[in-house]
Amino acid sequence: MKPVLQAVLFLGLVTPTFSAAPDIDFDGKSKHSKNASSNLSEATDILNATPIPEATNAVSPSGENSMGVFSKTAREITEAGEKVVEPIAVTDGKSSYEFMPNSVNSWEFKCGNQNSPPGKWSVCWSYSFRPAMAGHNHTPTGTLTYINPQTGKPLPTQICKSDIPVNTPYTINFKTPVYSSLVVEKSEFYGACSGVINDDVSLRVTVKNLIQLAELSAEPYFDFKDSEDQQAHPGNFYATPDTNAKMKKIAWEYYQQFNEKLMVNDIGLMWGGRYQTISPYNCWTDGQYHLYHRYGRQVDIRSIGMEAEKRQCLEEIACKYQVKPILEGKYPGSLLGHDYSGYSSAELDALDRVEHYHFNFARPTDMVVNPKDDARGTCPDPVATASVCPKKLGLTPLP
Repeated sequence: MKPVLQAVLFLGLVTPTFSAAPDIDFDGKSKHSKNASSNLSEATDILNATPIPEATNAVSPSGENSMGVFSKTAREITEAGEKVVEPIAVTDGKSSYEFMPNSVNSWEFKCGNQNSPPGKWSVCWSYSFRPAMAGHNHTPTGTLTYINPQTGKPLPTQICKSDIPVNTPYTINFKTPVYSSLVVEKSEFYGACSGVINDDVSLRVTVKNLIQLAELSAEPYFDFKDSEDQQAHPGNFYATPDTNAKMKKIAWEYYQQFNEKLMVNDIGLMWGGRYQTISPYNCWTDGQYHLYHRYGRQVDIRSIGMEAEKRQCLEEIACKYQVKPILEGKYPGSLLGHDYSGYSSAELDALDRVEHYHFNFARPTDMVVNPKDDARGTCPDPVATASVCPKKLGLTPLP
């Protein structure tokens, strides 16, 4: 063994093995946080990279040499217990996994040797994040890392453990950040087992088929916000198929009522997960702004300059599709009666951070949310309430 490597192995950067300690947090918020400077900017063209392919019969990575067999196994840890996480694909010996943002997991490393006398083995595990793969085209002010689930603090980007007895596993526990990202990992084995395991880990929500909201006809009936936020997250406007379908119907019916397009401010990123660009920006803990919008079922609609009649009609149309719009920011009507015709797009965006409509669509039955999502409002009984829209709803079918 080379002296430099031996010195690294004996540094003992070891994470305590997981136990059912009550200080491990499962409710979506780290109990501790720590800011650190970092430069994680990524090339914009990475956003167009081909997604990790699906594969069948994927197996956990392992290897064998004349001395022993080494392996690496992923497990998800919840309050209900542990379960093995199998790779979603294996290509050219590289395994690809999917973990949810804000989930607690573990890697179990093993070196087995049943044909030789007992020996010792060592392992070095390292990782790095590629947030642009998930739609983050900006440089965060907080280091994007895995988290120690017991302390809430970032894990080192390299952890080495030496002199482990053969047939004795070694476990590293980690919590993923609330932001989606690709993670490139490398595990190097030495001693009684020697070899290298390379893995790609995708931190994305459990909904696999988030799709981008798009026009359905040649005559558009909604617009998209164009601002610094969108430049930082060019992969915005991704939602579940059900959210997209209902949002298009709501926008179409509103267009039929007033011959005006709705302005879509924000939806979500292609892999889901938390996103924001407003300082302070800390990648492993929750903060203000876009607290939701992680699971592809929340849509923000611009409300600046919308008259009371149009607001009431929009709420009625949305309730027709089981969505109760929430006017976020100041009290309803606080920004009405002002002339915004001379405002720039950036100024309107700033105002919309104060007041906008938040649409919260139904959650698919198979969607797992961690942390818990926001509650949905209750619409009034349509039979007992007279329509406030100038035209009868649903006269023109959606093309």
